[in-house]
Amino acid sequence: MKIKSQKEAEDLIYSSYLRAIKNINELNDEKVKKPELTRRLLDYVGAPDKGEKYIIVTGSKGKGSTSRFISSLLAHHGYKVGLFTSPHLVNFNERIRINGKAISEKDFIRISNKIIDGFEEIEKYLPSNQYQGPIGLALTIATIYFKENKTDINVIECGRGGKYDDTNVLNNEWAVITPIMLEHKENLGPELNDIVAHKLGIIKNKTTGAYINKQSQEVLQTIKATMKNHAATFYYDESFMATNIKMEQKGTIFDVQTTKGSYKNINVPLLGEFQGVNGAVAIKACEDIIGKKLNEQVVKKCFQNIKWPGRCEVSHHLPTIILDGAINESSARYIKNVIKLIDNIENKNIITIVGVPKDKDYLGVMKILSEISNELIITKPDISHLKFPEDALEYAQKLHQKSKEIPLLKDAFDYALTFNKEDIILIVGTQTLIGNAKRILGHSLLDIGK
Repeated sequence: MKIKSQKEAEDLIYSSYLRAIKNINELNDEKVKKPELTRRLLDYVGAPDKGEKYIIVTGSKGKGSTSRFISSLLAHHGYKVGLFTSPHLVNFNERIRINGKAISEKDFIRISNKIIDGFEEIEKYLPSNQYQGPIGLALTIATIYFKENKTDINVIECGRGGKYDDTNVLNNEWAVITPIMLEHKENLGPELNDIVAHKLGIIKNKTTGAYINKQSQEVLQTIKATMKNHAATFYYDESFMATNIKMEQKGTIFDVQTTKGSYKNINVPLLGEFQGVNGAVAIKACEDIIGKKLNEQVVKKCFQNIKWPGRCEVSHHLPTIILDGAINESSARYIKNVIKLIDNIENKNIITIVGVPKDKDYLGVMKILSEISNELIITKPDISHLKFPEDALEYAQKLHQKSKEIPLLKDAFDYALTFNKEDIILIVGTQTLIGNAKRILGHSLLDIGK
């Protein structure tokens, strides 16, 4: 078999999972996931991960932005940094980056061909209810790409768990754990302690530094009790604190204090108190990796220019355009709370453009965001294979009588731009919609800067 296109490469990544999924009745990751298959594939292609430096980031919330913060801080301090994240917004290649630039289609196809023999050899002996995980196959491509390009260090965002995630086959020297909460109970639970145990699985014998971000008291007690005899040095949030956090229309501003020093008036074009919290743990981890206090001006420049598309992202000013991939009520409630904290929000007209697929909680998203919006516009991406609800407009008009449906996002966006430049345009929905919005705004997702 020879892969000749990007689509064929992506089909390969999902093929084993799609073959097996109809035969799997179990949901628990411990029983379903087979990270040892990823290890076998890596070894088959020459173990490109061996001897390389890795940071693995897990948690229930903020692991993507924390991974991005760490990789960007290290890149701004002169390191060549690989970054592996998920999901992507537009192109699968966005998951694999070096200093912010995504792997090219040419390299993605070329390296996909390098793993085919190993993939097919492993596939031959798998029972019908076992599969090689898409994350594991993409990770294998990423590790080969990072090795070829001689990266200094690689930041890896874990999947939903930790211990049984395909990324956890890497021998990471550093581990970062963002806030843990009750999530994916059928896969990781059922209890909070079970979920904590999954996340702690990324802390291994070789791990020298573990950075535990802000946690609930229950989670923190469990972590300390579970890891009290572990050889790694643990850094809890008392050794890296974000203070003076405030939100403006341009983003989030905060200070950071670590055991090595202080960083004042950091400004990041992403909204949410947790951006400051994530920034603090990223700074602390990078201080220890580099071995000294970071250059404060470099830190401020890094955060001021950072791009992390579609995550409470302030993507434009005058008018303020905020993008977020919320597809359920709880995510929408978080956006609502963030928006309400922005300075002078009482005087702003908020126009919310919503494009949530039929199989997601579109009613919950509209219900919550209607509480802060002057108008709801129902739309969908210009191109999408997803099905969108037919009753969304009817429900939106019950919430706001002047709500309207504009079938394509480009037209909905043009309509919203006819309002006052001081207004806020909130674009919320599926990742495809957010990717579509980025294209309309002329933003590249393949090169988001280091």
